[in-house]
Amino acid sequence: MGSLVPPPTSDHFTSELCLFLSALSTTRGTEFDSLASQLVRLREALLEEAARETDESENDTSEDDRETVEETLSDSSTERDTEEEKSDLLVEENTRPTNESGYTRPTNGSSYTATINGSFVSSNNHRVMLSLQRGARWELEKRLVTQAFSHFGKVVRARLYEKPVSGAWGFLEFRTTQSAAEALNQVVRAGNCWLHTTLPHSCLTQLPVPHQILLESRYLPQVWEKEIVLRSFFSKFGVVSGVTMLGFGQQRMQRFIISFKDSSVAQELIGTTVKILTCTVLVKEVSTSTVGGMGEKGGRMDGTAVSGGGDARRDR
Repeated sequence: MGSLVPPPTSDHFTSELCLFLSALSTTRGTEFDSLASQLVRLREALLEEAARETDESENDTSEDDRETVEETLSDSSTERDTEEEKSDLLVEENTRPTNESGYTRPTNGSSYTATINGSFVSSNNHRVMLSLQRGARWELEKRLVTQAFSHFGKVVRARLYEKPVSGAWGFLEFRTTQSAAEALNQVVRAGNCWLHTTLPHSCLTQLPVPHQILLESRYLPQVWEKEIVLRSFFSKFGVVSGVTMLGFGQQRMQRFIISFKDSSVAQELIGTTVKILTCTVLVKEVSTSTVGGMGEKGGRMDGTAVSGGGDARRDR
């Protein structure tokens, strides 16, 4: 068998290995003593190779650490910028003039509300409220909620309440208004819970929310599964995306907001009367005229009575 010629390479270990194999191929019988010096050189080359790879691995790790630190610093800078933007928006909102109904109007003459991808949203709103549709409060985790909604955009703040406030179990704030608009009127699963998103009541205007209706009556279902009863009833008109109990208004009237996937369903129902079990109730719009800014007990934050029609009646 002829000699093996080492390949032209700068790899010391590969070169020594080829020389060793070449010498081994020409060795006869058990005469391996002549290979001792080549085995020593091969061992030294192997140790050098191992040491070189260790150094490269440490260098790669250092580079990764530096990149991680840079990304963390970048995220921290972005978060600071976001907080500063929020502070500026808060100052701007507090200095805007208000009309008689108490909601703010922009000073630049632009529209206060906008419709983005079919969603109804304030021009400066970054927040959506969370309504629990399925599951238990103790199963809600902030980490899971943030992760579930992150595909709509960057979530900069998340808060969950121990008890519902005007029907909301918490809220999310997004970095952009576009993300908040896309997240509106969505049903998202977070762990074992299903959450529906709505517009904050503070962002309502005199224009009705296209996909929502309001129910008010002392005689609406008061059993523990009342939300299920209402969802089942209104499902015959269209796909119900959310049922939210606001609480009790004037004269202990129960108040519910029903959200539909298709806005046209809500538009057709507004102004009509429907009979739910033994209760006949007028379907109203959702706007500042009927809901306004809601407090924790379900009433108007300004303390005034809620308008939009009289109480419904119970059919006997």
